[in-house]
Amino acid sequence: MKKLILLFVCLQTIFTFSQDLTVTNINPSPQSLSATPTDAITITFNQEINEASINADTFMVFGRWSGPMQGTYAFNDISTSVIFTPDRSFFYGEWISVRLTNEVESLINNPLTNGYGFEYWIKTLPGLLNQEYMGQIEMRQNGETFIQCYGAYAGDVNDDEFSDLVVVNEDSEDIRVLLNDGTGSYDGSFTVFDMPASTKPSTNGGADFNHDGIIDLAIGSTQSNQTSIFMGNDTTIFDAETSHTVDTGVRGLTIIDFNGDGWADIVTANRVSGTISFLENDGAGDFLTATHMEVGINGETAIAATDLNNDGFTDLIVGGYSGNAVASLLNDGEGNFTIQDIENLDGQPWMIAIGDVNGDGFVDVATANSNTPTVSIIFSDGNGNFNTSIDYAVGNFPLAIDLGDLDGDGDLDFMASNYSGSFTLYENIGSGLFSNPITYPSVQAGSCTVFHDRNNDGALDITLIDELADVVILYRNTPILNVNENDFLEKITLHPNPFNNSLFLNQTFNESIHFKLYDLLGRLVYSEIIENSNELQLNGSNLKDGLYIAELNYNNTKTTIKLIKK
Repeated sequence: MKKLILLFVCLQTIFTFSQDLTVTNINPSPQSLSATPTDAITITFNQEINEASINADTFMVFGRWSGPMQGTYAFNDISTSVIFTPDRSFFYGEWISVRLTNEVESLINNPLTNGYGFEYWIKTLPGLLNQEYMGQIEMRQNGETFIQCYGAYAGDVNDDEFSDLVVVNEDSEDIRVLLNDGTGSYDGSFTVFDMPASTKPSTNGGADFNHDGIIDLAIGSTQSNQTSIFMGNDTTIFDAETSHTVDTGVRGLTIIDFNGDGWADIVTANRVSGTISFLENDGAGDFLTATHMEVGINGETAIAATDLNNDGFTDLIVGGYSGNAVASLLNDGEGNFTIQDIENLDGQPWMIAIGDVNGDGFVDVATANSNTPTVSIIFSDGNGNFNTSIDYAVGNFPLAIDLGDLDGDGDLDFMASNYSGSFTLYENIGSGLFSNPITYPSVQAGSCTVFHDRNNDGALDITLIDELADVVILYRNTPILNVNENDFLEKITLHPNPFNNSLFLNQTFNESIHFKLYDLLGRLVYSEIIENSNELQLNGSNLKDGLYIAELNYNNTKTTIKLIKK
């Protein structure tokens, strides 16, 4: 018997030493929309971690608008989980990217082969879909007639924890930086950075290419084969432009660590060449000579990066303008991509946005179809394949799109920018179905939409770009309720949901509860004081079918619950 036990122990030891280090659990979960701006990130592994292998160069976090996030690293008692606590708050409503490199290793030196990455969203507070117009900003300088503002990045480029705005201009071939004044607005002044190496720049993305903790910017030239880089600094905001050669007609650009080394790479979609180009970071913030790939969907124009099949490697989604199609490309972890699936569309995708719109944990795709007045919502299955798609009517010539939880109900809404002269907002009414379109006017052309919380009040604001009038148009959201995110009522439920005439609490309280019901425009539609009971008798016939926000106030503590009336 002793020999058998010894043999078992030996075999177990051999197995442990040969076993790859893998990620077994993540919190927040990939593609979730429930994390608060201060929530920690926890990664759990199948083996005890070498704590010395976890640092700012091997475990990196980047907010789409808040930028590179510094923080502290802690471990559970058995060192199988790493807990990252951010030093400051993320921005409400932004997309967070987490990257672990292949230098993370177990206590017995098993590496995290090819690294690991995932994304999630920061929640927003309940807000408005019909937002308040706050005015517009003229982007032309004195004497200028036309600069063609097309492209915007809302990152915190001066590190004051407010969302700034970088406007990319095709005709004047420059970027203009508007700094947030700390109230969610801009004073109208801006700093101009010329782009002498570019030809009609547009598509862009933010990253920390050299690991200095400052936002850098990559911008593609639509009429040439150049991708421009602006390295951030803490004195002049950006260094002078440098550029790298890719293929011709850069209409799409995404930031991705495609080989798991922890350095942000760039992939561009090149409409004229009909290719995608890979710019690999050299490990110091510069880039190697580009390589190219033909996807085969004709006129590659739109591109986005995320993990499509939950293997921890970042994949690609590419839109073909001439081929009326969207393709998924899976990454083997070493930066080699293979085409997994192609979804044919009725329109030409000019731009795509990604996010889990139906709450199944898998990334979906929203496309602005330029030659038809539609947006397509394409659902994915978690394996890199596309399921069904649904088209929604918007204005003529939609060429840009953004996703975000504008009303704070826990799902992603979308807005399309229509070159014909308007912007169309759709509310996600649950399960990835969209309804209740709202038209926002432009001055001349709907060109770009950006969702970001400009004043840090928890509700996503809308910033719009008009490329013919050369103006930035500002709308302000207002949180409907003053939500206490840490109150003890957060586990309370109301049922049935959907409801008709009656609602029940899941428990009875000794003191009174003030129940209020708001529609998504922020209007109070019902109010009742509940005394020693768990039942509400609503006259549902007076309420239209749709989404509502319930507020429960117990002992001066508030919580909110999303309800559906049917």
